[in-house]
This record gives sequence, structure tokens and C-alpha cells, in this order.
Amino acid sequence: MKEKLRNIKNKLCSVFKKVISPILKLVFFIKKQLLRFFHFIHLDSLVKKLRLDKLYYKVIKPNFKKLILFIVITILIFYYGQLLCNGKYIFEKGRMELNFILIAIIIAFFYSVSGRTKLSLYITTTFVFIVGLINYTITSFRGTPLVPWDIFSVNVALTVLPTFKFQLTKKLALSILLFALSILLIKVVKINSYERTKIKVAYRLVVLLIVVGFTSNFFLSDYITKFKLDENWDPKEEYHNNGLVASLFKQARNLIIEKPDGYDIDTLTNIYDSIITPIVEKEENVQDPNIIVIMNESFADLKVVGDFPVSEDYMPFFHSLKENAIKGNLHMSVFGATTPNSEWEALTSNSMAFVPKRTVPYQQYVLRKSYSLASILKEQGYSATAIHCYHPQGYNRNLAYPRLGFDKFIYMEIMDNVEFIREYPSDACTYKTIIDLYENKAPGEKFFNFTLTMQNHGSYTDENFQNTISAANDQYPKLNQYLSLIKISDSALKDLIEYFSKEDEPTIIVLFGDHQPYVEDEFYNSILSQSFEDITSNEATERKFITPFLIWANYDIDEEAYSNISDLSANYLSSLVLDVAGLQKTPYLQYLDELREEIPIITGNGYVDKTGIYHNFDEETEYTPLIETYHLIQFNNMFDNKNKIKEFYTIP
Repeated sequence: MKEKLRNIKNKLCSVFKKVISPILKLVFFIKKQLLRFFHFIHLDSLVKKLRLDKLYYKVIKPNFKKLILFIVITILIFYYGQLLCNGKYIFEKGRMELNFILIAIIIAFFYSVSGRTKLSLYITTTFVFIVGLINYTITSFRGTPLVPWDIFSVNVALTVLPTFKFQLTKKLALSILLFALSILLIKVVKINSYERTKIKVAYRLVVLLIVVGFTSNFFLSDYITKFKLDENWDPKEEYHNNGLVASLFKQARNLIIEKPDGYDIDTLTNIYDSIITPIVEKEENVQDPNIIVIMNESFADLKVVGDFPVSEDYMPFFHSLKENAIKGNLHMSVFGATTPNSEWEALTSNSMAFVPKRTVPYQQYVLRKSYSLASILKEQGYSATAIHCYHPQGYNRNLAYPRLGFDKFIYMEIMDNVEFIREYPSDACTYKTIIDLYENKAPGEKFFNFTLTMQNHGSYTDENFQNTISAANDQYPKLNQYLSLIKISDSALKDLIEYFSKEDEPTIIVLFGDHQPYVEDEFYNSILSQSFEDITSNEATERKFITPFLIWANYDIDEEAYSNISDLSANYLSSLVLDVAGLQKTPYLQYLDELREEIPIITGNGYVDKTGIYHNFDEETEYTPLIETYHLIQFNNMFDNKNKIKEFYTIP
């Protein structure tokens, strides 16, 4: 313990010598040069000659010190913010300017409210540091940085935070020192305030008008283009390139949903009329299958990213499935976190491509009845039950599920005999809940269940968990723990499928992963570098957004008919499941079937055409009109409640 404290002390001393000391020297040097300059030009005598005594002594002189303090504190806030988001220290002029402007706007806002310069500096300094520290912690835990709507997920964060192993890094230590220096400077520098109340009130009003004007202009104008902010699909890279404060404001601006260009109800009605097909009558002796859809937390086959040595197969049963099984790669919009976005895409067939980046639809947009796989199956006589083996209020699921059409929601607090692996309920006990529901359903009931597991949730740092898998020459402890958990998931899946393989009622089981896990960055970089010269390219990064999917049936299905579907995005999954089950589909899903032929992968990050070429959304291609039409239909589905073409999203 003493040795650790000594090392920390030495690091702090080193940081002070290398960074803090030069900053202090620079501040004192500037002060010295300013005093020399004022003495050289005989400033006092000059103002007397020009009869500017009152202006100088009552306005210029006291505010000059305020200005210097304001500039120095703004610089310090910027730099410890950068440290807490692993950002650049010097980068593109426009982006840096925006960070400084936004910090100044925050200070100005608190000043307009409080009327006290020092208090506004104290509040801003503390506020940005706390936000940066939260961002640092969240990024370390889940691999993606803070976004404004994380405030709605505080309850979820508090439940998983105990599994996080906190470490004092050099950047964190330096940010703490810069924060302490900021507080110290505000405290020791003496500044005067206006005594006349009327002038002060007027001044504060002017400042408030500037703040309101800039903020409203920021949210209504294209400041992202004006300041050339990075739109990188890797959120950590975006924060790195744009800066902490600018990135947070940019994300807040993304909450505004604008009507897409060319949006017209008549156009959408024509699209609907061209797609609608008559209902296909089914044979009377054909029994509709039970449908169980499982989104398994962080379930991924990391070999899709790149090859690496491993002590044994971590998903042997999944790999062995061939008969009556359709398997492939499911391309997701998220990596390492934000699970509800994956289930939202899979259940609703909507895409994160057409909502602001890194928003959470369950929290922002599923505010009323919404169409989903659950509502489609209920139209065809199915019951609909959701299971999440964790707390019900996470990401507003307790509100979102009923709006998506689920009749019943079962969560951890009301589950029986919950067994834990690390801090989370096991897949085995979760699947036991599915079996219990199935066994207790009414005779003849057509059973639909959507289940979300938790066993494999990060972080993968539990020292009490016994790893059984060793991978990549044992260099990455998080990777070893993750793969060991996946091996347990694979075993639980085997038990579930073996149970239903003995059942007489036709049943389909669908399983897919919500996203890849956030294990060591060095691991991902090392295996990506085997195939890509530039591991930050879109094509390379896309490898980190792939999870496996499985559609298995306990009766004969024509898996060969789907052999050409090896890669698709989550928004197409529901339609594929309904195809395999032989059930009716909405015109919306029929439209997506046609779209999938041309663009099999559409995520919040970009799209891949039928030839395998990756495209960004701002790239003009022959597929752009198809993407734009999808956008128009989804906007109608999600946001235009007055003119919604309801027949588009229901069974004809």
C-alpha cells in the first residue's frame, strides 16, 4: 500500500513539474509583461490627460483582471475536459473555437443567473469537471462516452456501477490537478464587482440575451457544418476529435427531429398502393408455430473481427447447429453498450440510421402506441410476453413494452429462483422462465415471447469469477472472462433447444446478440490490423458491429432457401422470422423485403449495398433514393401521428 501511495505521489509530482509548473510560469510571465507595458506607456497619466479617469478606474481596470481570470479558467476547463474524454489538446481551429465559445456561454449563463463573477466561475469549473468525470467513468465501463439522455438511465447505471473497477490513470490525475488549480486561481485572484444595481441588472440581462441568442441559434442552425465537427460513427473517436463540451452540445442538438426533405403523404400513399399484396390463405391443417426471440446480452463470435488463438471453442453448440437452422451475421448500430437500440431495431424494423446518433428511442420516441413484431403477431392471434431478467425501469422498458404491444412483462423482481453468475442472472435461469411460461400457457394459445438476457453484461473484471477460456496468448483478462461467459451461454442455449426439440408443438427459437462486448481496445486493434492497414476505416470498424443470429425450428424448415442470407442488419430480422414461420407481413415489411435485395445492411453508421460496398449516408450513390424513401416511411411511422398511414404498419 505504501509503495502504491509513493508511486502515485511521484506521478503527481512529475505531472506538476511537466504541466502545472509551466502553466503557472506562463500566467506570471503574462502578468509581468502586462505590468511592464502599462508602466512603459504611463497608463495612469495617459487616462488623466484624456479625462478617462472614471471610465478607467470604474470599468476598464477592475474588468481587466476579470478578463484575464476568465481566459485562464476557460483554458484550464478546456484542457481537463479533454483529459477526461481522451481528447486532443490542439486540433482543428473551428472545433477548438466552438469548445471555448461553449465554455464561455456556460460561464455567462451562470453569471446571468447569479450576478456574481466568481460564483459563476466556481459553478462552471465544478460542473464541467463532474460531467467530464462521469464521461470518463462511463467510457471506461461501457466503451462509449456520455450522452445527454444518459440522465434517464441513472437507475440502470447505479445498479451496474459496483461491477466497475476504478483506476487512477495519469490523465485522470492530471485532470484533478488542473481542476484544483482552477479552483485555487478563482479563490486567490481578487476582483471587484459593480456596486450600482441598475447597471449590474442591465449587464446581466444583456449577457442572458447573448446566451439565449447563441443557444437557440446553435440548436436551429447547422453549427456542426460551420465549425466542421467530426461525425465519426465511433463515439470515442468523435469525442476525441471534437472535444468534450462541443461533443455534448452536438449530441444535445441531435434530439431535434426535422422533417426529411421531400416528405409528402401523397408520395407515401403511392408507395403503399404499389406494395400492398392480397392476403395468402393458409391451409387449415397448418399450425402456426410458437415464436421465442432471445436477444442475448453481448453475445458475439469475436472471430468475425479477426483470428486469434483460443484454448477451446467458446460456442461449440452454436457452431454445431445445422439441421433446421438458419445462421448468419447481424449488423448492429451499437458497440459495447446501448442495448435497447438493438432490440428497438429488431422489434420495430425501424433503423437508427434515421434518428439522431446515439439517441435511445425507448426513452425519446416510444411515447405512444408503436408498431412492432409483437403487434403484428397479436393481429394474428398470438399472445405477447416480454422477459428481461433485470430491473423493469431500465431504459424505460416498463413503459416501452406495453406501447410496442406486449401484454405482459416479466422482470427480475418477479422471477422465481433467480440464479446469478457474477452480478447478473444466468442465461439458464432466464431460459427456465421461458419454459415455465410455455408450459403454463393456455391450450391452443399461440405463444410469442421476447427475452432479453443479462448474464454477459460488462464489465469483465470480476476477480471472483473463474475463467475457463484462455485466448490471445492470455494477454487480455477481460477477453478471457468474456469468452468464459459465452461458453456458459452456449451451454444454456443447448439445454433450451434440446427441451423444445422434444416438444410436439411447432416452435421457432430466434437468438441474436445485441452488440459486441467492450473488452480491451488493444485486443480489437491487434486482430483488426491483421486484415486492415487502416483499422479506423469504416470497413474495419464495421467488423466490431457484427453479432451472430440463429433461427432454429423443432420441425422441418427449408434452410436452403435462406442460404444466401449470410449478412443483414437488425431492422430486417422480424421480416425474416415471419417468413420462416409462414405468417402474414405488413406492407412496411414487404417494402423492406424489396429494399433488402438492394441494401442488405443499413445501420446507424452507414450502409452496405448488394455488391458488398460500404457507404456513408452523406455519400451520393445510386442507392441514395432508396435510403431516402426508407427515411420518409420511417418518419411517417414514428413521428407524423396526424397523417400516419396506419395500413402500412398493420396486416392487410
